Amino acid sequence: MIKLRKIFSLLLAFIFIFSFNNNYIFANNKDFKVVAYCSDIFKDSVETNIQYDKVTHIIYAFLIPTEDGSLVPIKKADELEKLVKKGHENNVKVLIAVGGWFDENYVPLDARFEKIAASDELRKKLVNNIMKFVNDYNLDGIEIDWEYPNPGDSSQNYEKLVLELGSKLKEKGKYLTAALNGAWSKIGAPEASRAVTENCLKEFDWINVMSYDINNEQHSPFWHANTSIDYWLNRGVPKEKIVIGIPFYAHPDFKQYRNIVAQNKENAYTDMAIIDSINYYYNGINTIKEKTRLALKKASGVMLFDVNEDTLDDLSLVKAINDTINEVSSMSKEKFNNKIYFIINNRELTFNEDENMGIPFIDENNRTLIPIRKPLEAIGAKVSFDEKNYIVIAKKDNITIEIPINKDYIYIDNQKLKMDTKAFIKGERTYIPLRYVFEGFGYNIDWHEESKTIIINK
Repeated sequence: MIKLRKIFSLLLAFIFIFSFNNNYIFANNKDFKVVAYCSDIFKDSVETNIQYDKVTHIIYAFLIPTEDGSLVPIKKADELEKLVKKGHENNVKVLIAVGGWFDENYVPLDARFEKIAASDELRKKLVNNIMKFVNDYNLDGIEIDWEYPNPGDSSQNYEKLVLELGSKLKEKGKYLTAALNGAWSKIGAPEASRAVTENCLKEFDWINVMSYDINNEQHSPFWHANTSIDYWLNRGVPKEKIVIGIPFYAHPDFKQYRNIVAQNKENAYTDMAIIDSINYYYNGINTIKEKTRLALKKASGVMLFDVNEDTLDDLSLVKAINDTINEVSSMSKEKFNNKIYFIINNRELTFNEDENMGIPFIDENNRTLIPIRKPLEAIGAKVSFDEKNYIVIAKKDNITIEIPINKDYIYIDNQKLKMDTKAFIKGERTYIPLRYVFEGFGYNIDWHEESKTIIINK
């Protein structure tokens, strides 16, 4: 009897675990990383300017190597000590980035890395100095940020440095991560990305993918985050080791997000703002949330460069990321994968089941059907229903759109437009084809399949 009871208990536990893991994406979201870069160039206090309850890892930047394998003393040792103390008090791991693009005199570091990595003696010296630094400051690991090794001897020397450093760090139970390039397609990436060997990719605990700084208008678009993830997946990196980078600054001149929204709070909801006659391109709240959802589906985290450039109020990008993680954590896998997100005139429009106003869905013709009233009222359209003729009538800006129920056409100012879907009534709610109706009012529609996000703007 006892044996049968034990078997029954184990069976129930198995069923529970299987059902739980199958239904929920992140019942415990501790495995999803929010990695915040914190650079020493900012004057902000690490004790007050970081939302420790909303990040999982912090990378302090930068620790600079010299040509002889020693390290340039960091400028703010006391700030790093405070950061480690505060981070550990909040269960946040703290790493330090070794390298970067240039030193304090704006001298690029690539040649320096090349010299060190090519020498057995200098590599050993650098690794030992890094390990001493990690121990002295009670750090949790290292981010290697060599920008950039090249194919050939450089690639092989990079591998030697990575494997030797990784071996020492793993002896101490420390992380080794890397800052690597993004990519413009599943198979197309910069030469430096192709220089990162399979052995390196296996050695890294995860990679932080720098999906930004492409050019001004295309500084860090959503599509590049998606293709960057696809590239590293195609290289054989498991999703659990891919963290997608998100900038907290704008091009062309690295203006900080917090300064952009200080000019106008509406700038928080767009990806471009004109300030002093200059067009600034960046990631606003809507794009940040969309990239976070993408990472929740296809990767294992987001990396923020730099956390000091954020606000600490309701317009905070870190808060937007945290809100998105919390929302998704409460969903079943099926619900998250099927949920459609709407951005209308730079504002997210939500549809919740408890509102009893209907939920959008995609029909068999791959068309999005939406409950009529909420989205049309969001753009200021007036909606009425002709019960006698079974027609929805929407009016805005001297445009009248008539939408007959169960018909494969609509009328835009009396001009008939054929459709490959129909409006219909479901559960006492009227659903209309989104694209035909909104384009009828002069709106542009963008569809991002990977995040199931519809962006509607004039």
